[in-house]
Amino acid sequence: MSRKPFYGWIVVSALSVAGGFTMSMGIGNFGVFVAPMQDALNVGSAPFGLGLTARLIGFAASGPIIGRILDRYGARGPLSVTVVIFGASVAALGQIQAGWQMIALQMFMGMLGYWGSSSLYFTVMASQWFIQKRGKAMSIMFVGFPAGIAVSAPITQALIEAFGWRDAWAILGFTGSSVVLVIARLVLRNRPEDMGLVPDGAPRTPHEASVNGARQPEHSWTLHDAMRTGAFWRMAVAFGTVMLGMSAIGLFWVPYFIDQGFSPQIAAWALAAYASSQAGTSIVLARFVDRYQPRFLAMFGYASFIAAFVLMMNATVTWQLFATAILGGAGVGSGMLLQAQMWPSYFGRAHIGTIRGAALPLTLTFSGIGSAATGLIFDATGSYAPAWWTAMAMLVVGAFLLVITPKPKRAPVSSQSGNADWAELGT
Repeated sequence: MSRKPFYGWIVVSALSVAGGFTMSMGIGNFGVFVAPMQDALNVGSAPFGLGLTARLIGFAASGPIIGRILDRYGARGPLSVTVVIFGASVAALGQIQAGWQMIALQMFMGMLGYWGSSSLYFTVMASQWFIQKRGKAMSIMFVGFPAGIAVSAPITQALIEAFGWRDAWAILGFTGSSVVLVIARLVLRNRPEDMGLVPDGAPRTPHEASVNGARQPEHSWTLHDAMRTGAFWRMAVAFGTVMLGMSAIGLFWVPYFIDQGFSPQIAAWALAAYASSQAGTSIVLARFVDRYQPRFLAMFGYASFIAAFVLMMNATVTWQLFATAILGGAGVGSGMLLQAQMWPSYFGRAHIGTIRGAALPLTLTFSGIGSAATGLIFDATGSYAPAWWTAMAMLVVGAFLLVITPKPKRAPVSSQSGNADWAELGT
């Protein structure tokens, strides 16, 4: 007898598309706006770095609250409401007259919970639908985010040239929010249990389990117990270094290469190659993330990211620009995918929104430092090199922390409620 495809695959595919459209709303393509907005507003690089930092501060502040809301109510409803407000905020960027207004809007958009593939709306929902096949599911979902950058970067450049940067913001805000809203209401569902299903499309009855082979249930940690482990803190710092590298390079990618003599169109296409490499990395890693320890797979991403920094600072011809983009994309793609995979793999799905939300302030602190420091250092010295060498050193530290962080071991201990609780051993 034929069986219907597990609806979880439809959910992660829809999340992939929705995530791609959010990236086109001033997240993945913000760097394309830097040069024209600098000329029009008569500002330097610092306000853009501070704007990114402000968004991260807002995201970090609201992350713990959003995480708890998603664990309690699911992501579908909150996503539907916030994406409309987010779209209006993106459009409002086209009306600003000063740098401080951009910074204020960026902070507000961060408080709404949108920060690319780190946005909890997407990762929490995907985590709910899969356990054994979670790595493959995350790989499918993550393809959409860099694909959104790859498609939107040249389109954004074309919109700016055709209509100006102010109207470009309005077009992107309205289009992106409309598409995500339709997907959320018509396709997305919070959990498999809402549809009478179980994660991975696994057997639902003891008879089915005996025929198809039973699987061990996933244990979910509480926030209190997760924060008592060394793994929680080391992962938060390790992935923070990836975010630092992203913020130090991502926002200033396009203006840096324009300053090096490359045309805005070539720089925008390099950004598209950067995003395409992220998508390709997710596809390649899909077959490995459920079979091998993700902390070791992440080393490929750290090495690629460091190589991208070195090559970027020495790029003088077009092929070097695109090689830099491909290496950087591979680093970001693997780092963000494996981050999304490791958190629920280490701590379970029941409280994953709360746990990831609690880790966000620490993780995003690194990213905020990276963008602000890069802009300030460039304005003071006329060079990005000091900030980028520092970012590379932090990536080395992050790689080391991840390597020494195995999955926490648990043993049952007594709890006041009488239920089984868990404590970490040997970590």
